[in-house]
Amino acid sequence: MDFSALTILIVDDEQFAQMILSKVLQGLGVSVERILIADTGMAALEQLESHPGTIDLVISDIEMPEMTGFELARKIRYGIVERYRKIPFLMLTGQDTEDNARKGRIHKIDGFIVKPPKPDDLRLRIQTALS
Repeated sequence: MDFSALTILIVDDEQFAQMILSKVLQGLGVSVERILIADTGMAALEQLESHPGTIDLVISDIEMPEMTGFELARKIRYGIVERYRKIPFLMLTGQDTEDNARKGRIHKIDGFIVKPPKPDDLRLRIQTALS
C-alpha cells in the first residue's frame, strides 16, 4: 500500500498525541502535507465538509471534551457530511476494553489503536481499514 497517497484526518484534543501520531504516520510514508489535524469533533466535521480534496481515513481519540470520538463517528455515519458516511474510521484509546469494542461495532468503527501507536500496529490497522 502506498501511504504517501493517503490523506488522513487526526482528531485529538491533546497536542502531544497529535504530534506523536503525525510522526508515526510520516514514518509510514504519509506526507506531512496530507496529515490534517482537528482538536475537536466539531473541527473535524468542519474539515470533512470543507477540505477540497478527498480524505481517506479518520483517526480519532475516544475521550475528548464537547464531543467524544464515538459521537463524532455517529455523526459521520448518519451522514452529517454525506460524502464521508463510509469513510474508514480508526479509534485511539488508552486501553482496549469490551465496552469500547461493543460501542465500536455499533458505530461501525474499523479498528482500535492503543496509545501510544506502534508503527507496525498502525500500518496493519490502516491497511485493514482501507481494504
